[in-house]
Amino acid sequence: MESVDGIILVLSCQKHRETRLKRFKLNRDWYGKWKVIYVIGDLFLDTDYKMDGNLMWLKCEDSYIHLLKKLVLALKYIYQLYDVKEGVLRSGDDLVYNDDILEMFLSVKNKHDFIGRSPAMRGLLTSEINETLLKTTTIDPFMVKYYQSHPEDFENPQHNLRGVDISKYMKRPRIAIGPAGVLYYISNLACKILIDHMESIHYDIFTYDVKTDSYPYTIEDCAVSHIMYTNYIGFVHVIHMFSENPSNMSIGYHTNMYK
Repeated sequence: MESVDGIILVLSCQKHRETRLKRFKLNRDWYGKWKVIYVIGDLFLDTDYKMDGNLMWLKCEDSYIHLLKKLVLALKYIYQLYDVKEGVLRSGDDLVYNDDILEMFLSVKNKHDFIGRSPAMRGLLTSEINETLLKTTTIDPFMVKYYQSHPEDFENPQHNLRGVDISKYMKRPRIAIGPAGVLYYISNLACKILIDHMESIHYDIFTYDVKTDSYPYTIEDCAVSHIMYTNYIGFVHVIHMFSENPSNMSIGYHTNMYK
């Protein structure tokens, strides 16, 4: 088993293989002892996963709403393939990276378990996590609006969504503080928590959660925060994780291109 300090995990899909993955590919395949791996889903793969260089194909739906499943399955197989010393930097596929700042972040020792940039512009201490926070819910039409703009996804067999009524799953835990899914870090401990949790629900992102009377797993970054907080893992906010300003001194510039 190959030893690495960590994995830079770039989640993408077949739709963006010829656009985002080519235009916004990282400059290198290795940053020190951090290995870059790109992930795409293929529901009809004849094995659980396969590696094509540093591209991981997963036997998984390739849809937006299944992004949490794609992330955690990738983590599961990464830990089978590599002896990971620190953790995983989870990235989107439309970032332009500042290699110097990326390397500075990766070189930091004893990172917190859960790090990212929060729209709330603050972190969440473990001491702030309580039963009231964990059970507070909201009605979030984000995915409904997304699929109203992408109705063709329902007919894509790789997405496995034919006949699914997305509006049934709008109620989720309210995550007031947590990382935007563009770029965030999860330690080995956090990755194990995610894998164990998703194993317990059989990677079904439409699972109903009795404790919150909601559906926590359809929006990936919100779901990751919910799982972390349920396990009393706090969150560290770092404003320089990414920016929408290409001149800003952040790890990555979020282009949000090729929707």
